[in-house]
Amino acid sequence: MNSTKVRPASLPSNYFSPRAYVQSDSASGLLANRDGKRLIAIPEVLLNCIHETLLAEAGEAASMAFYTFGYSWGKSFYSRVSKEIEGYYGTAIANMNAPEFFAILQQLWGVHGLGKIIVDFTHAQDGLLLVTIENSGILKINTNAEVKSFSVEAGFLGGWFSALTGQDLMAKATEWDLNSKRIQYMVEVKT
Repeated sequence: MNSTKVRPASLPSNYFSPRAYVQSDSASGLLANRDGKRLIAIPEVLLNCIHETLLAEAGEAASMAFYTFGYSWGKSFYSRVSKEIEGYYGTAIANMNAPEFFAILQQLWGVHGLGKIIVDFTHAQDGLLLVTIENSGILKINTNAEVKSFSVEAGFLGGWFSALTGQDLMAKATEWDLNSKRIQYMVEVKT
């Protein structure tokens, strides 16, 4: 009897591993992802200046501008990375199992400097997700203790989860601790 060995299909490596995902060209100073698409690294001082200027110019209306910007950014970011994820893993995100997808999501958040994301589904049956972000890269532009809306990151999460679920969702900060750099958001359907 002639036996043939069947080799199990190998699992792809972590797509968002920083060593493999971020490519740099020291001569030009440019960063790109695995596909050669440019990545942007924005200095914290520039982010803070934009934030402070918009607050000075728009006053209380700045919060809505920050949220709207974050929302659009979150949706377009999801659109771009979902294509990368689906192309690399060879399956639609909707067909991935939840633990696999959320492990990828944590890797994605980390490699892009967005911090550590933790999604709590305890209240999902009520239409709510609790999303905690630790060591957020976006939080750095919202260090003013008087401003507790964290609008850019809230908008980003609202846009991200809206694009992921195909529903019109919004996010808002419910708990924060600036000392530990930990913020919890509630993501829910817009009313």
